[in-house]
Amino acid sequence: MKRILLLLSALLCVAGAEAQKKAPIVHLTCPESSVRRTEIILPTVKGFNCYKADFHIHTSYSDGVVTPAGRVDEAWYDGLDIIAITDHLESHSGVKRFLKVSAPYNKSGKPTRYLVPGSTKMPKSGIDPGLKVDFNAIHEEAVKHNQRKGYNLLLIKGCEMARNNEKLGHYNTLFVEDLNSLYAFELKEAFLNVKKQGGIIIHNHPGNVDKYENEWHADVYSSGLIDGVEVANGIRFYPYMVRRCVDNKLTMFGNTDTHGLINHKYSTIGTFRTMTIVLAKECTEKAVKDAILKRRTIAYSGGDLIGEEKWLAEFLNAAVDCRMVSENEKKGTRKYALTNMSSITYRLRRGRITYELEPFKTTFVDFGKDKETGKYRLPKLRAENMWIADYKHPTIELSLDK
Repeated sequence: MKRILLLLSALLCVAGAEAQKKAPIVHLTCPESSVRRTEIILPTVKGFNCYKADFHIHTSYSDGVVTPAGRVDEAWYDGLDIIAITDHLESHSGVKRFLKVSAPYNKSGKPTRYLVPGSTKMPKSGIDPGLKVDFNAIHEEAVKHNQRKGYNLLLIKGCEMARNNEKLGHYNTLFVEDLNSLYAFELKEAFLNVKKQGGIIIHNHPGNVDKYENEWHADVYSSGLIDGVEVANGIRFYPYMVRRCVDNKLTMFGNTDTHGLINHKYSTIGTFRTMTIVLAKECTEKAVKDAILKRRTIAYSGGDLIGEEKWLAEFLNAAVDCRMVSENEKKGTRKYALTNMSSITYRLRRGRITYELEPFKTTFVDFGKDKETGKYRLPKLRAENMWIADYKHPTIELSLDK
């Protein structure tokens, strides 16, 4: 018996040794490509594609905590098509932190001073204040990562400019050629530098400004220097600015203004990240800029859609397939099937009833005849997660699809 046990033990040892030889150097505990991009399906509206964009993003080169490459990764996984990295032109706490960590000290024992790009003012001491940040290099860093990963995101060159946030506010500039040459001590002069390069200017998070009707704001708006307004910044919506955009023919934007990590903020509330939906023929800089200048945008924030009533109506009709499925002659009613062909949920209200039209699902609604004409009415509902001027929801009639 002992001999049998010894023999079995020897055989097990040999088998264990053989298995050890066949063991891999590395064993993956889960698929390496387990992370997937979130695809946001939106309709084609009047011949225009709907591109998802975030035109207000910060990185670790200003006061953000994520690198340009990280922002590109986030945007691609979040389902975006277009982004603009808009680091602060005048304030770079991230660069200052890096200077302290990397310890490029002067003879005085103090860290190297940071110089605002474009500034030619020499301190009284006559000593060069130190380093400058190359904003174009920040953009190129993101572009190279985008190309290396094969994401095919469209990256728009831009930055954020500010002077006295409580009085003048913050503004994004997009579609410029050279970010380093934009700076000017007077903010209006900086705006003129943007216009010389063919760029556009967006009034950011206007709720942060105490006074809107001061002389400076009236001047820059009446001069045509402002092209658009962030009606939504993160999960903040500024209803009064929708009316301003409509009256002054300004483009509406919805952007994250993200400084920290993006994924935890929106996933916890169950919506996509805040974005600007751009209605353009193609995802090129020329086509996107044309769409913006012609005000073909819709802001998305927290599941709500904000924009001009015309484009919201066109968007909903393109997203929802409406078909008549039956008719009750005795009651004088028709039953319609509403099928949501997009990734956005729509809350459609009729009287006291609210229909939650979830993505890629169908709901039924009954409509009767018009008392005056005697003809059957098409479904006409108030879109409660859409906002137009004067803090109102649009009432939209759905077209019958053949």
